[in-house]
Amino acid sequence: MLTYSHVNRRSFLGVGTAGLLGLSLPSVLRAESRGPGTGRAKADGAILVWLGGGPATIDMWDLKPDAPEEYRGEFNPVDTKAPGVRICEHLPKVAGIMNRCALVRSLHHTITDHGAGAAYMATGHPPSAALRHPALGAISAKLLTTGAGIPSNVTLNRGAGFPGDAGFLGAACTPYDAEVGDRGARAGVAGLPDGFTAEHLADRDRLRGSFDKKFRDLDAADAPAGLDQFQRQAVEILRSDRVRNAFDLTAEPETVRSAYGASSLGRCALTARRLIEAGTRFVTIGLGGWDTHAGAFRTLRQQLLPDLDRALAALVTDLHERGALDRTLVYCAGEFGRTPRVNGGGGRDHWPRSMSVLLAGGGVRGGCVHGSTDAYGLAPEADPCSPADVSATVVSLLGLSPNHEVRTPSGRPVVLFREGKVLDALIG
Repeated sequence: MLTYSHVNRRSFLGVGTAGLLGLSLPSVLRAESRGPGTGRAKADGAILVWLGGGPATIDMWDLKPDAPEEYRGEFNPVDTKAPGVRICEHLPKVAGIMNRCALVRSLHHTITDHGAGAAYMATGHPPSAALRHPALGAISAKLLTTGAGIPSNVTLNRGAGFPGDAGFLGAACTPYDAEVGDRGARAGVAGLPDGFTAEHLADRDRLRGSFDKKFRDLDAADAPAGLDQFQRQAVEILRSDRVRNAFDLTAEPETVRSAYGASSLGRCALTARRLIEAGTRFVTIGLGGWDTHAGAFRTLRQQLLPDLDRALAALVTDLHERGALDRTLVYCAGEFGRTPRVNGGGGRDHWPRSMSVLLAGGGVRGGCVHGSTDAYGLAPEADPCSPADVSATVVSLLGLSPNHEVRTPSGRPVVLFREGKVLDALIG
């Protein structure tokens, strides 16, 4: 049975209530309704697959088989369904759908710290003490509309630590959190029960009961009189059958669930597809554990790559078979790459100077590669690009101009990606 018991800091900040920043769900929705996007969208929604910890993309998407042993590592490249594009032998399912994907092999930046590097990739801006920039999902929540009762920006299982907050856009654009279990998701907090206290928060059992009663009461009640449009929409989110149905993985045929697999990433990928179908604009899922300083090849071969391979290939294939891939952007990335030279512990260390990301669907030209790195994978050799460029490309596919201005709470105009250039070669 679907319950609404999961609570975390981001959820509280995202919706607030009287007693928590004084921000109610109706005011969140009121803020989300402002600022429609501009441009002609190729994608209606996006799913970000976040690889938290810094994936060794030199062992995944940009192998160097002709480099010396201490650089090339233990894995071999294999042919894919995209002519001339080779990827890791331990990603065979993704190899089979590479004709629908694009690789960016010339991405680079200079930040080696996990938190700051992740923030740069999440926002397209280097972290700054002067201004906290919003992540891509928050921009979607601010500028793209959704149907009644549908959250615009959702993070599943906390996105493997993805730092996808709203920055200067404020709490209204913070993602809704949900925990995905074996049967489906538990939705994040979208409003607190009346009379909720700090003591209740400390008591998990009482907290769970309070939320269950809150939602049972909402289900039984008639629409409250005197509520304005935003208040009604707030109630609709809390009651929404479309959201509840999206979270119910038991509604999927066993063959589909089996294709995604029973891993957390697989369940999140399937839930993300269902949320996008329900009208959510941006969903973040993730797989952590990519900080492979030692024993990297065993961890990649036995754990990380099989999980990613199955879930990512199933997501792209499922979207394609349902006729939804052309309108859904899939974006797979982490905070940085890893050193081209293998260290003494059989792993690779932090290396933002060269890295790769994968995109699929949503107007992306399948089977193509943007840029390249040198023979050792140390740095971009052709068509170098930045996190700002990739972010600008993503928002452009969603129908937003990278030059669009949004305003901080103080009224300061800020261009989404002043330094970012759309990677036109990736767009079909």
